[in-house]
Amino acid sequence: MPDPWQEPLAAGAVILRRFAFNAAEQLIRDINDVASHSPFRQMVTPGGYTMSVAMTNCGHLGWTSHRQGYLYSPIDP
Repeated sequence: MPDPWQEPLAAGAVILRRFAFNAAEQLIRDINDVASHSPFRQMVTPGGYTMSVAMTNCGHLGWTSHRQGYLYSPIDP
């Protein structure tokens, strides 16, 4: 298995290839724990379209959307 490496995207942005590989099992357990408290859901864009991705939030602020726009909110929908 190759060591982790960085793949540049643009100035100041990189992809961290294999960066989380050794922690993958614990990451999946942690994600499932978060999702048990705040289930994955598809947000709706301000234009009324359902996003193709599902997301969850944890911590003090979570990214949310509504008809007025996008924001970080302390209230999980």
